[in-house]
Amino acid sequence: MNAYPLPTINCLAFVAYSGARIALNGFYVTGQPSEAAYPGIVSAGVKSVVCVRQPGEVSSPPPVPPPPAFHPHEESAAFAKLGITWTNVPITRQMTQAQFDAAATQAAFALLRNASLGPAMVHCSTGDRASSVLAAALIALGMPNADAAQFGINQLLLANSSIVTLVEGYTPSAAAVAEMREAAAASSIALPSLAQ
Repeated sequence: MNAYPLPTINCLAFVAYSGARIALNGFYVTGQPSEAAYPGIVSAGVKSVVCVRQPGEVSSPPPVPPPPAFHPHEESAAFAKLGITWTNVPITRQMTQAQFDAAATQAAFALLRNASLGPAMVHCSTGDRASSVLAAALIALGMPNADAAQFGINQLLLANSSIVTLVEGYTPSAAAVAEMREAAAASSIALPSLAQ
């Protein structure tokens, strides 16, 4: 696939650690949002957040500058006060393929299901693992794995080679695919089927 059918644009309405990307209308993929970004997230209409950071995780080696600290209880409570649902499905770079498949499926399903509420955001520390979640959703909706990985690399924030490899090997179960397609169909901002 030479041209990517899902345009992405930078979103300056709120700035996270590594910026934000909008994939289609209503899906945000980003690094760790700071509290200063919360008003922009609200004004962008985001109704749900899926966080894929591991509670207590430490970036090793840390990027420069390091991403903001992650405090799951504080983040969950802050978003709840703003009327934004928050879900945590940890994804790590050390996962086996089977572990990644399970976690990415859970996170992608939550992202697609939450899109029925309105714009949905997925974040990690730098946007790399968050990009893998949207790539997993694209795969479940019919995009070939290699194309989904390249979309994540070229249009989102997918960069870590171990996460790229996990995306390329991602294999959701038939039941998970059916659930994600049903969730996508229930949302006006859902991603289209991209079967080639």
